[in-house]
Amino acid sequence: MSGVPKKPAVATVADRAAVPVWDWPVRAVHWAMVACLVVLVASGLRKGDAMAVHMRAGEVLLALVLFRILWGFAGSGNARFASFLRGPRAAARYLRSRLRPPHEVHITHNPVGGWMVILLLAAMLAQATLGLYSNDDVFWDGPLASTIAKETSDFLSAIHRRFAWVVVGLAAVHILAVLVYLFAFRENLIRPMIVGSKRLPAGFGTPEAARASSAKAIALLILCGAVVWWIVRKTPAVA
Repeated sequence: MSGVPKKPAVATVADRAAVPVWDWPVRAVHWAMVACLVVLVASGLRKGDAMAVHMRAGEVLLALVLFRILWGFAGSGNARFASFLRGPRAAARYLRSRLRPPHEVHITHNPVGGWMVILLLAAMLAQATLGLYSNDDVFWDGPLASTIAKETSDFLSAIHRRFAWVVVGLAAVHILAVLVYLFAFRENLIRPMIVGSKRLPAGFGTPEAARASSAKAIALLILCGAVVWWIVRKTPAVA
């Protein structure tokens, strides 16, 4: 387990200490996905020759998302989905605690933020997959567009263009929430995703829960990259 108590602690303990909460693979992949999204939005708006970069960035994002999903089951204790995914009652209780102190303290994602992570991963997975089958109807085709009928590719392309704004919207909500925590609640969620540690009440959280196997992480990253490469480069076209 990741050190999450059966009943969430409340922010009543004055003395706090820096406790490792995020392993390096979570942090590295998080910021790599941010970079990919920026490149994808910019290249998608520019179109033209930028679509070559757009497709490569989409393939990289797909590999990163696949890794984060696998790492959610095989990573460090805090990286696992089971450590921060909670039901609707927990989410409602957490929201009430934000409105009426004392506030609940969670080691990693709070019950609401945990579901935002799942939504973002699912949206990026869907968008990247759609991109594989899309075309711009002029010069560029997704790597798997030739494996399906042109009409189907056109349909998926239309969804891909519209769903991009869903992904952007979810990312904007995520950023807004981080800023609200920073300026309204005086809680910095950015720093832990950079340095890996978070200031928590004494005795809350365990360093072991953030300890990850570098060999396993690198192996999974290579595996996810190889899977995407195989799908994109090796899938035969349908005549």
